[in-house]
Amino acid sequence: MDKRVDQLLILGGGSAGFLAAITIKYRLPELPVTVLRSKEIGIIGVGEGTTVVTPQHLHDYLKLDLKSFYEVADPQWKLGIRFLWGKRPFFDYAFSHQVDTKYALLPKQTGYYCTGSFEYVGIPSGLMSQNKAFVKDPQGRPVIGGDLAYHIENENFVKFLEGFAENLGVVVQDDTVEEVLQDENGITGLRLASGRTATADLFIDCSGFGSVLLGQALNEPFESYSPTLFNDRAVVGGWQRTDEPIKPYTTAETMDAGWCWQIEHEFRINRGYVYSSAFIDDDAAEAEFRRKNPKVEKTRIVKFRTGRYERGWVKNVVAIGNSSGFVEPLEATSLGAICVQCQMVAESLVDCDRVLRPCLRNVFNKRNAASWDQIRRFLGVHFKFNTRLETPYWQACREKCDIQSAEEMVAYYREMGPSVVWRKTLLDHNDQFGMEGYLTMLVGQQVPYESTHTPSAQEWDHWHKIQQAIKNKATAAYTVPEGLALVRSPKWQWPAGIYKQMG
Repeated sequence: MDKRVDQLLILGGGSAGFLAAITIKYRLPELPVTVLRSKEIGIIGVGEGTTVVTPQHLHDYLKLDLKSFYEVADPQWKLGIRFLWGKRPFFDYAFSHQVDTKYALLPKQTGYYCTGSFEYVGIPSGLMSQNKAFVKDPQGRPVIGGDLAYHIENENFVKFLEGFAENLGVVVQDDTVEEVLQDENGITGLRLASGRTATADLFIDCSGFGSVLLGQALNEPFESYSPTLFNDRAVVGGWQRTDEPIKPYTTAETMDAGWCWQIEHEFRINRGYVYSSAFIDDDAAEAEFRRKNPKVEKTRIVKFRTGRYERGWVKNVVAIGNSSGFVEPLEATSLGAICVQCQMVAESLVDCDRVLRPCLRNVFNKRNAASWDQIRRFLGVHFKFNTRLETPYWQACREKCDIQSAEEMVAYYREMGPSVVWRKTLLDHNDQFGMEGYLTMLVGQQVPYESTHTPSAQEWDHWHKIQQAIKNKATAAYTVPEGLALVRSPKWQWPAGIYKQMG
């Protein structure tokens, strides 16, 4: 039945809850929006990485001021991920094109020339190798583009979001749900510990892994991603930074039964070992984690399951964030997925003049499922072809990991190499990782292919000169501390439109 939304309630006061509140209130300022949170439930995670989707959402879609965001949220820059993965010492996954490029002096795409070193294959990887943030223009000014993502301390991020939400007129209430009331049309109210009952026309479930409304109350079926993604736990810790350089990237390091992240903050380093409890127990995982990271202070275990609910929008409930699905932290897709879901809901409400119809739920669910499944298969490629270690876990990944529809892409690559001619046929038009992402992981891990091109000596000479030019430009760039000093200067002005969404 058609239903008009005149009251909207968001359950959960973490990053998902406040991003949903801000996004919907920004697009529909006349709609009353309430965030219901329980302070008994803490914020998960000390540090978090993003993709460029998050700053695009914050600073282009929502027009959030960069200056105030930096003052409160205090993000650090992330150019990409350095993978200690596969046969190479490392390779870099960046947020701008490096492998899916072509230089005028060379007859083939860059991917064909990455059979040796994967260093300095583009400006981002050059900056990452030099621990630099921005290149300089001919006048020595920083060149800041939209390929910068964030490392964020979650507490600071949520603090910023909450303040912005209240400025928009979002009502924030502290209470605890004791009972979810419902009928055949969906949720009718939330009975709270304070004794009152909270009602709304549309409920946004941002209750995290608990999925209080979608998963528990409505009992929506859950589709597991465990045939592709084996990990189900993480041991998380960190330490105060001393003399370590601030790296402008996330590190993803292969471990015996999973992998370890390193997220950079100005005064702290955050580390976490993501692993499979089927291959290592918690005590052994912590011991391996501490051997690798002797400076780690207090740790804690976070348990999760990978997968998504079959539908994210059921009756009068929409789930956003971990309450709708979760993959794992490897490509830092969580906040970006939240931003996309928030836009989908907000634009749907705007387009239908706040009158809900079944077709809206149907198309939302179709797109939402496709987005989660895209992430699943892309992450599967990471695990399927990592040959760095010969442990039982990694042997199982190579033998059993189900990469779903990415099989076609991999089969094409194995025959043709890093060819890009058929990108529009091999990948969905809205695939968030694109040919660049897949080629970076396949070439970076040195997945073998039948060579269709043997570069000449002259081609190699041109390629090495290109790499040297990239290195020279990166060497002269601004370091992270120099970049921080620049943007904190009273005279600093952020360039307009640097996070303008493309496509």
